[in-house]
This record gives sequence, C-alpha cells and structure tokens, in this order.
Amino acid sequence: MHKYYVSITEAEYNAESKTFEISVKFIGHDLERAISNAGAPELYLGTEKENEKADNYINQYINQRFHMVVDGVSLNYNLIGKEIGNDDFLYCFLESNKVETPKKVTIKNTLLTEMFAGQSNSVYLTVGNQKVNYQLNKSNVSETHEFKK
Repeated sequence: MHKYYVSITEAEYNAESKTFEISVKFIGHDLERAISNAGAPELYLGTEKENEKADNYINQYINQRFHMVVDGVSLNYNLIGKEIGNDDFLYCFLESNKVETPKKVTIKNTLLTEMFAGQSNSVYLTVGNQKVNYQLNKSNVSETHEFKK
C-alpha cells in the first residue's frame, strides 16, 4: 500500500487525424488490482507470465471508467500501446474514434475510484493552443469545457 492514489490523463486533439491521443499514467499494481477485482484473471503486467489478453482487459477497464463526450458524441478508445517502468508506473496510450474539432468536451473520469476512496485523477485536455486541467475524484467525477474558436 502507498499513501497517495493518483492517475494522470493527458488528452490532446490531433487536428490532422481528427482523433484524441490519450495517455494515462497509473501505478501499475493499483490498476492490476482494480482489473482483478472486476473479475479478470491476474495480469502479471511486465513479466514473462503477462496474460496474453492483458491489453484487452486494460482497454476494457479504461473504456468503462474514462468517458469523453465531444459535442454530444461519446468517444471510444483503442489501446495502441503500454509501457511499464521499473518504478511501477504504467503508461497506457490510446486513440479515440474520429471527431470534428471539439467545441464542447465533457470528461468523466472514475479510474480507480471504486478501489481507493482517496483516488485523485488529474486530467490535462488540449485542443489546439487551448489547455485546461481538472482534478477529479470520487465526489467530483466530471467536468465540462467549452473551447473558443
């Protein structure tokens, strides 16, 4: 166990591909525990015994607990990769489905809040040269931002 429970999510709109490129930084064993508690088998991330479906379980968990609604359209994500550091940090890289340049974005982030009462989820959202950030937690899971043209 550790003292602080934090995830950091960065979502940046790529005007060329018309997708959001998203990275989520977790403490690896916290994510594994949450996925296991949701009924998945042990993942053994970053080991020789890593579950061959680990990426699917991670993608499913993130899609269930991190939501972006852009101009009324709910996004889906595909896990395009992950990195596991020696420091037990797990970086997940995702890409959303295509969406036109956002005017209004609502983010709901409940990653790991079912596991840890003190979980804090930092979100950094970038569209063009406009950047906003939020601190979300179990009692404040959602924020909406309207972008200027």
